[in-house]
Amino acid sequence: MKGMIAQYLATPRGQEMIHGYLSSPEGQATIREYLTTPPGKQTTQLLIPHMLDGLNLPEDVKEKIRIAILEKP
Repeated sequence: MKGMIAQYLATPRGQEMIHGYLSSPEGQATIREYLTTPPGKQTTQLLIPHMLDGLNLPEDVKEKIRIAILEKP
């Protein structure tokens, strides 16, 4: 079952579905709720360094954020 879901999510239609959900108020509320949990906080620490590359911030600011994330237990 997991394989079938992963295959679907890898398709353009599956990615559109994910984007639509994550862009919706319900999807964003779900994400915010998840990020308050211990696994969500751990996921955030793993993702933020990669997400910084997509932001229009000076490189030194990005680096300071990366360092702060690494220092946080």
